[in-house]
Amino acid sequence: MRPLTPTEVSVVRWFADRVDPTLKQSLLDDLDRASAEEIRDEQLMIRFEIEGYTRPTSPVSVPVDATMLDADGAELAVVLSADADGRLYTLEVLRFETGPVIAPNWASLRRRFAGEVLRLNEPDEPVIIEPKRWLRKLLRK
Repeated sequence: MRPLTPTEVSVVRWFADRVDPTLKQSLLDDLDRASAEEIRDEQLMIRFEIEGYTRPTSPVSVPVDATMLDADGAELAVVLSADADGRLYTLEVLRFETGPVIAPNWASLRRRFAGEVLRLNEPDEPVIIEPKRWLRKLLRK
């Protein structure tokens, strides 16, 4: 575990400014006592530990949809999660295009609006999914 970076603090504050006052205060209070662990595979996850706090159950997403750009221009989804008590839990950066998260451009962080779609791999090409033969037969009945 390590101290939070200034960027991580800024991102948590960005999310906190967009939620109800009770959750906002809880997230901001946790910034002073939190440490972080960065986990990378294809995606990026920052897991937060809060000194002296025992977590209850599983995380719950903070109700703000956000997006930003990766170094190559790919769109990334950004999800901040709190636990059932509203305490800081994880920050996830998810890439839906081929390849791993490279270097998120945190300055491009913005709210994603209802109905806005993250396009996969080929932004201008529609994706057509053909139903399986057995499903087509079932639907005709």
